[in-house]
Amino acid sequence: MSRVTTPPDIRIATERLLLRSVATADADAIVAGIGDFEVSRMLARVPHPYRHSDALTFIAATRAARGEDIALTVLADGVVIGGLGLTGVRTAREFGYWFAKPAWGKGYATEAGRAFLAWLFADAGVDIVRSGVFHDNPASLNVQRKLGFETIGTHMVRCLARGHDVEHIDTLLTRDRHAALGART
Repeated sequence: MSRVTTPPDIRIATERLLLRSVATADADAIVAGIGDFEVSRMLARVPHPYRHSDALTFIAATRAARGEDIALTVLADGVVIGGLGLTGVRTAREFGYWFAKPAWGKGYATEAGRAFLAWLFADAGVDIVRSGVFHDNPASLNVQRKLGFETIGTHMVRCLARGHDVEHIDTLLTRDRHAALGART
């Protein structure tokens, strides 16, 4: 296993987006995006309703994790439209993301995911990334397939927003697969 290194503040630019470390100033935008039940119902660890205090707790915990968790906000034209990150950088390496409903269907998740995964494999020294989606989120599964993730199984996961367990499709992407797919991912 390679040594994983993450700087305290991350900035990754794409053609249309800026991915940067989450900041306290992002709390209102995070609440507005994740506060929509159509968004939170697709995320395992997000309660509904999602409050300002939840966002502040999330931001503080991520900052305190000192590189063990990475949380980035995704901005288009200077406006926060979503977020993505990696929990357990040195252990589980679980990739997750969310986008506010007005940002759906515009290719932002794929664009942001490509840039973040390229950075993880090339600059942070990550070898393997796990992810997944709830079974009733085909759009997100399609994003993961575009990024090169392969389905490796299913299991039940508690969804806080829904208040019950939901079937989860588990996915995986390795550094070697990412490199082999090259520009297609």
